[in-house]
Amino acid sequence: MIVVIGAGVSGLSCAWQLRRRGVEAVVLEASARVGGKVLSLDLEPGLMEAGPNTLLADEALWQWLLELGLTPLTPAPGPQRRYVLLHGQYRALPANPAALLAGSYFSWGAKWRLLSEPWRRSTAAEAETVADFFRRRLGEEVLAKAVDPFVGGVFAGDPETLLMAECLPGLAAAEREAGSMALGMWRRWRRGDARRKRMCTLPGGLSSLAQRLARDLDVRLECPALSLERVDDGWRVLTPQGPLPARAVVLALPAPQAASLLSVCEPEWARACAAVRYAPLTVVATMAADEDLHRPLAGFGALHPAAEGALALGHLMSSRTYPHTAAPGARLVTSFIGGSRQAELAALPDPALLQRLNLELARLFGLRGAPLSQRVVRWPQALPQGTAAMTALRPLAAAASARGLHACANWLDGVSLPDCLAKGRALADRLAEQALARGASVG
Repeated sequence: MIVVIGAGVSGLSCAWQLRRRGVEAVVLEASARVGGKVLSLDLEPGLMEAGPNTLLADEALWQWLLELGLTPLTPAPGPQRRYVLLHGQYRALPANPAALLAGSYFSWGAKWRLLSEPWRRSTAAEAETVADFFRRRLGEEVLAKAVDPFVGGVFAGDPETLLMAECLPGLAAAEREAGSMALGMWRRWRRGDARRKRMCTLPGGLSSLAQRLARDLDVRLECPALSLERVDDGWRVLTPQGPLPARAVVLALPAPQAASLLSVCEPEWARACAAVRYAPLTVVATMAADEDLHRPLAGFGALHPAAEGALALGHLMSSRTYPHTAAPGARLVTSFIGGSRQAELAALPDPALLQRLNLELARLFGLRGAPLSQRVVRWPQALPQGTAAMTALRPLAAAASARGLHACANWLDGVSLPDCLAKGRALADRLAEQALARGASVG
């Protein structure tokens, strides 16, 4: 039997794929629900995504959702522009090369750096940060106007400290292979490595996916793993319900909890896990009457560079993208506050936070009067930061895998929802092959 510790999407994906391959698995979850930071909440009426707000699905993931009996919902018709706050005003990001050339978002110098990138050669430094990579390839203006808000919004982090190899490994590899980001990505597309992805959600929210996977599994809620002990060629997992023998253990829980569990049996790996830093986020869903939101964005949402000094890292026009998330006659705006550079803002008490947020919504979107409703969800450890501390984990995790102890969590090899689902599938493939080989050797 394989014991999966943690019922977030990584652990559920791994356990579900193991079951599909005929390998017995048990999932232990310390809390009273599945899904981890994938959390959909009923706003009565309306729907809040307190974690990931959308899913980028390639064809394989799309077909898997259908196989599970889930119905992907694509965005509403109309523009899905992305905006960035510059000098207190929202500006639409160029959607294609023609818009880049014709528009005024970037200066002509920055346009030239972007368009000439395929012919410019430079050498990456070891352990290059995201900021240094884009500064080298595209210049300071592109870093400030596009990369900084993107990194703040997607990773809740600082491009000056996050490593390119940890956060955007595909782009870093493309440049290494071809000497250029654009050429490398084009070559990958020609080989079929860059799959087309569709943005979608699920009718009951993204939590529906976690709940659907759990339905087929032996998931034990409010049953934390208390300790791990190496026995013979396997493991013993102590739980409040008694010990569980395991041929292998999958750690699908946050790095601090993994560090606590590993402190006795894997002290070096435990120390490396404890060194991983997380960015806090506070997510606020604001439901406002149509007539009270005078300047809503005609697009997906907006991101805020750190230099703008805004309260939020960005705001999503949630009901513009997915109309079912708002009450009739209302609009839903989802705001993200905090991150590694503004951790103190994420910790503001609700009254102060909502007061400042409503002032920002009034200034940026023309909100008048009080919102119909607002809901606050806090994640003190929202997103692991892809720094050198995370890089140090990789060899230790690889060594532990040889002893039947495997990591499958967002603090290793990708934080996105598709990343977590994919790494669960990949680990299940390896474990099923090992089980098959062991059975063959015994036979």
